[in-house]
Amino acid sequence: MKFYARIAGTLLSLIAILVVGATVYRSFDGIRHSLSSGLFVSTVFGSVLAYAVLLQLVGLAWHRLLTAADGPSLGTMQALVICGRTQIYKYLPSNVLHMVGRYGFAKKAGVSNKALAFAQIGELLTIVSAASVLAVAFAKSTLVRALSLYGYNSQLVDTMIAAVGIAALVIGIVLTARLRTAKISYRMLSALAIAFVIYVLFFLGTGLLLTALCKSIISDVGITELIGIGTTAWLVGFVVPGAPGGLGVREALLIGGLSTLGLSVSDATAVALGYRIVTLAGDAAVAIVFMCIKLQR
Repeated sequence: MKFYARIAGTLLSLIAILVVGATVYRSFDGIRHSLSSGLFVSTVFGSVLAYAVLLQLVGLAWHRLLTAADGPSLGTMQALVICGRTQIYKYLPSNVLHMVGRYGFAKKAGVSNKALAFAQIGELLTIVSAASVLAVAFAKSTLVRALSLYGYNSQLVDTMIAAVGIAALVIGIVLTARLRTAKISYRMLSALAIAFVIYVLFFLGTGLLLTALCKSIISDVGITELIGIGTTAWLVGFVVPGAPGGLGVREALLIGGLSTLGLSVSDATAVALGYRIVTLAGDAAVAIVFMCIKLQR
């Protein structure tokens, strides 16, 4: 089942890449004009640095989950180094290899299997839940606007949100029962709550970076809607199996979402490409810095 899901995800990613490529080809002149803007370029460089800082929140959340299950078996700096070194792994043929890499390095550092398993499951849960909350809270109006183009009204969106809420409630009840069965301590539950808050801050931060890129091209865009669109694109890119770093899927959703806010296709594509440059360069920069730190020790 996992094999077929990965194949389907890979095909979806390839289709999305082709769609984005076709969009770039059709709007090349407009995209080139936007990418050559001094303000846009400087915003991209500044966003790379800001994104590198935001990535440390990921390391802090992971460290909090580890220590909740195992005590202080891994120092904060050690956790940040491991997260930083493996961040680039998500661009390999899968979108969760960075988590697998963290597992391997942390195990070598002496972290128990119990702590690693809890941190890995807890990270997946808090990432998806935090992103889902922000996506529903901030992207609803954009979704309503997009569906109205096809003759649907807001009641459909309300129904979809209600269905997602009921599903989340059922999943939450099941997970709570499983956590009690596994004798999860209140300390672990507290760590999950803290990690959730940290990831909310992370997605708010990355959404603000997307906002900065958009406003360097066009100022008349709403911040909350941009955060919702950015988080939704990130979430879908994360959950699609076989899409390295959400490549293609994230850009396609960003272009579609930004276009509903009034950006031209060329401007929306330029922002999506700029956002990819920011995240890729930020991941690479953090990986290089922490690899150097590791080598010097």
